[in-house]
Parts: sequence; C-alpha cells; structure tokens
Amino acid sequence: MTINELMKKSLPKIPPEIAVQIDKNNFITLTEFENKNEILCNENLQKEVGYSKFSDGSYIVSMVCPMPNITADMIKWWFWWHPQKSERYRVWFPGEHHSVSYNKQNSAYFNQTVCPDFEPNIQYPTERIGNIKMPLRIDFVTPEEFGFSPDVMKANNIPLIVCGSVAAYKGLIWHTEMAHIFKQTENGLFMISRFWLGKTLKNPLLRKIILTDETAKSMAEHCCVEYRNLVEILPYLYN
Repeated sequence: MTINELMKKSLPKIPPEIAVQIDKNNFITLTEFENKNEILCNENLQKEVGYSKFSDGSYIVSMVCPMPNITADMIKWWFWWHPQKSERYRVWFPGEHHSVSYNKQNSAYFNQTVCPDFEPNIQYPTERIGNIKMPLRIDFVTPEEFGFSPDVMKANNIPLIVCGSVAAYKGLIWHTEMAHIFKQTENGLFMISRFWLGKTLKNPLLRKIILTDETAKSMAEHCCVEYRNLVEILPYLYN
C-alpha cells in the first residue's frame, strides 16, 4: 500500500480496556525520572496504563502497545526515515500529525541512502494533542545519555529505547522527558512508554495552565492511537 492509500484507512480505536485504565486517575506508579531503570526490570510497571500526578504538580503518563511482527530495526528505520518528509509524518496519525522537519546540523545523518546507526538529532514535529496544535522540538538522545543502563537493557531483552526531551514552540518552552521502551517478545516487540510531563517546565504560570489531568489524559490517548496505527502501517512502508 502507498502512503496515500494508508492515509485513507481507518485509524485504530482505543481498546476498551485501555480506555478504562486511562480514566482511572492516580493508577500509575509515581516512578521518578531518576529511577527510570526500574521500568526496565519491573514487569508490573511495564503493564501500567494511564497517568498520575506528582506532588510538585507534574505528571507521569504511561502507555503500552503490543507490536507483533515489528522489529527493532524497523523502529530504528522509522525514526530516521519519517522526519525527511512531512507526508510520512502525517500518515503516522492523519489529522493529528501535520508536519515535521529536522535541524540542519543533522542533515548528513538524514540524507544517507540507507538507515545509519542512530545519532542524536533534533526534530521539529507539529501535531495536535487534545485541542491544541503545537509546533514542537524533540531532542532525541541515546538511552545512555538519557540515563538508562545498557546492562539493565540487555538483561531484560530491551534492544531499543527511543527517548528525548520535548519542548513547545520549537524549543521555547521545555516541558517533558519522553521514553519509548521496546521490549523483545517471541513474535515482535512490546512498547512501554513513559512521559514525565512537566519535568522540565519551570514557569509557575505555565505549569498551572499546562499541567492538568486533561493534558495528561490527551497525551495517553494520543500515544495509544498513534503507535497502534504505526503497527498497522509500518510493515507496508518498511517493505
């Protein structure tokens, strides 16, 4: 199937059991950002879905996504391939993803003819989460730089983590630390996502406006749909 054909297909629905968990506020373990390696080796944490609020007003948002027949190489390729053209970003979540570009300093990385080994890079997606259309900046880094242990990853069958820092208005307002953890299973991957929403947001007024249950819930719902859609479209695009 072509990108145009994939754009026209129906988006996956949020599974009922996921929707129920998202609606349960304070269901998620308040795993501090500094303790993120606990998620790699604790199977109970790996199953959590929803959001909870820290005492400082920030949130942790969690989502999971089974990814049968998806490989780590496919995910690595996707995060190198799709930022090269906005139509590739739009097909990931039609109607919610609008455009994407990358920092010029990363041109050599994105302009290679085949997918290279990962290099830290800066991307500028514009997407809608909830009712807000927002130009973002995401600084993608290695798991080690983000604070994950390579030894713990290896011991727990985690070949890949896509992680970085997120800012609104292309870097004007830093607000979230993000990690998509891909665990190897017998028939593909299982994705465990965490967003530390508000972790890097310092402005008191903006914290009051942005850090709400509705924002956290919208982030969980957005992640749920976009990655389930990726499971459906990625094999066609990769092949």
